Amino acid sequence: MFGNIKSLRELFEIELRYAYDCEQKLANKGLPSMIENASSPELRTALQSHLQETRIHVTRLEEVFRTLGVEPGTKDNEILDKMTSAAKDSVSNIEASPLRDAALIVNGNQVEHYEIAMYGTLVSFARSLGLQAVTVPLQETLEEEKKADAKLSQIAERVMNTRAASQHGA
Repeated sequence: MFGNIKSLRELFEIELRYAYDCEQKLANKGLPSMIENASSPELRTALQSHLQETRIHVTRLEEVFRTLGVEPGTKDNEILDKMTSAAKDSVSNIEASPLRDAALIVNGNQVEHYEIAMYGTLVSFARSLGLQAVTVPLQETLEEEKKADAKLSQIAERVMNTRAASQHGA
C-alpha cells in the first residue's frame, strides 16, 4: 500500500492524496457518468449540483496542499474504484428506469458515506496537528458531503423508491 509511516502528519498527507484522487475521479468520470445514466430530472439535478461542488472540492484540496507546502498529488483510491465499478454494474444490469435511478442513489450514498468518513478523519487529523488553516476548508467539504448524502436520501425516500416499487413491483 505505502511505505513505513512514521507520523500523523505523514498519514494525514497520504489520506489527503486519497481524497484528492477520489474527488478528481468523481469530477472527471464518476458523476458525469451517473448524470448521463440517470433518467429522473430530480436525480440529474442533484447530481449536477454535486458535480459543481465536487469541482470546488478538488480546488479546495489543492489549496490545502498549498497551505501545507506540499505538492498536490494523488494516491490511487482503490476503495472508490470498487464503488465506481458497482455503479457501472447497476447501469449495465438495469434498464433506464426509476429502478436504475434507485440503484444509482444507492451507489451515490455509498460514495458519500465513504467521503464523509474520509473528510471526518481529515478534519480530526488536522485539528490534532494544530492545522487550523486547513481544518476550516476540510470541514466545509465534510458538511457539503453530508448535505449531498441527505439530498440523495431525500430523493430516494420522497420520489424514486416509490416509482421503482410501482413500476417493477415491490
